[in-house]
Amino acid sequence: MNTPAEIESAADALTQEEKQKLISFLVSRLKGETPAEHETALTAFSGTIYLSQDPLAWQRRVRGERE
Repeated sequence: MNTPAEIESAADALTQEEKQKLISFLVSRLKGETPAEHETALTAFSGTIYLSQDPLAWQRRVRGERE
């Protein structure tokens, strides 16, 4: 899980349009709407959050799988 500081840093790196989409998505979730009710494609945020390690490697490590 990302720390609040990492999330803030990632949000700061977004373009104005991406920030507006993210806010819209978060507001819809606060209202209890599902993605189908609020058509926000999360693919719009692809590549905007950078993780400290490869997600697949993390998943394998957590599952105790060998590479």
